[in-house]
Amino acid sequence: MKVNVEERQGLFKALRVEVEGDLVRSALDEVYKYLKENAQIEGFRKGKAPLWIIRAKFREYIQEEVGKKVANFTLASAIQESGLRPVADVYLEDVQLEEPSQKLSYTVSFEVPPDFELQNVEGLEVEINKVEFSEEMVKKRIEELREEHALWEPVEREIREGDLAVVDYRVQDLESGETTEGETSGIIGEGTFRKEMEEALLGKKEGDQFTLEELTLYDMEAKPVGKARAEIRVKSVKEKVLPELSDDFARELGLGESWAEAEEKIREEVKADIENIKRDMISFAVSSKLVQMHDFAVPQTLLKRELANLLERRVNLLSQWGVDKKYIDYRSMAKEHTPQAVFNIKLRFILEKYAQAKGIQVSTEEVQKRIEELAQSYERSVEEMREFLQRENLLSVLEEDLKREKALEEITSKAVVKEVEETKEEEDENT
Repeated sequence: MKVNVEERQGLFKALRVEVEGDLVRSALDEVYKYLKENAQIEGFRKGKAPLWIIRAKFREYIQEEVGKKVANFTLASAIQESGLRPVADVYLEDVQLEEPSQKLSYTVSFEVPPDFELQNVEGLEVEINKVEFSEEMVKKRIEELREEHALWEPVEREIREGDLAVVDYRVQDLESGETTEGETSGIIGEGTFRKEMEEALLGKKEGDQFTLEELTLYDMEAKPVGKARAEIRVKSVKEKVLPELSDDFARELGLGESWAEAEEKIREEVKADIENIKRDMISFAVSSKLVQMHDFAVPQTLLKRELANLLERRVNLLSQWGVDKKYIDYRSMAKEHTPQAVFNIKLRFILEKYAQAKGIQVSTEEVQKRIEELAQSYERSVEEMREFLQRENLLSVLEEDLKREKALEEITSKAVVKEVEETKEEEDENT
């Protein structure tokens, strides 16, 4: 086997792999055997067509299938021989088969990790807002609880920002003519509807109708996939009603029989949570500083995958709210989430390099503890969770995640943290 590395644009590399001999012959025999037994060729009963006709009729298929079989057997060794490490998907690009000489060559491409120098991250100096208990924190927590338990009540007025709009729709794909109908809903101003639809809904009231012409449709990768005509009718308008701070609300929260009792329990919870809040703020400040210190390009295949994960979470949340996926502007959503995706990927590479430099390892006990936590989170038995991770080849991924977590904990433990008073502008942003 011969392996040649080809440079590509950005972080992409390509491997040209040449294989000859018994492995190619064996793969050819398998493909020909399958075709002789299964191929339907006019003028011949199944299994009776001569090999030369099969070879002529299925030339491209034979080349592709033999290439896949040979690549499956040799790719791992070829990558190891090249000294490269793919960070995501490996793409089979080209196969060349020389049947008489039993020689085959194939090309694969993939991205490799970015090459960057790990900066000195010992004793990082970071700033966080001063974290001290205050009654404002109690008020903020109470408002969060009210928001979590808010109700949507119908109103007879025009739609405003912050309202929940429930609509009936009829969408026609302008290319295929296919029509779909249904009901969906969304909160105006929170990006649950596409921008065009939100703008059209503002000022409308129950019973109003309008049409969106030439509406561009996007897939989960934010790529245009066609245009549609959408007919919309406002079915109802609802406004958010926050619960009153009453004894009934205290009982609903399970915090006692009176609001005074509930408020005191919330106050104690906030006090107990101060250290956790502070720890999270420090961890975020350190993570941000690490990303700021290291300038490198991220692999586009990883970015695409991370962005898809972030979008899927957001779309699932919107679906739970009753938003139909046809009305989600994936392009705008992808643009909004791209900085977070880049941040996540950069931080992973930095922590991975630090873990390697420091020889950070995880113990069997640490892996077992994480499996138990996952099992509890997904309401499975520990055995079921371990079997799932093994079946999906995710145990090594879990171990790498744990190494990065330990790396961040170690860097954070050595950081020099300065607490500063929160500015008026920051207070306004947080309220």
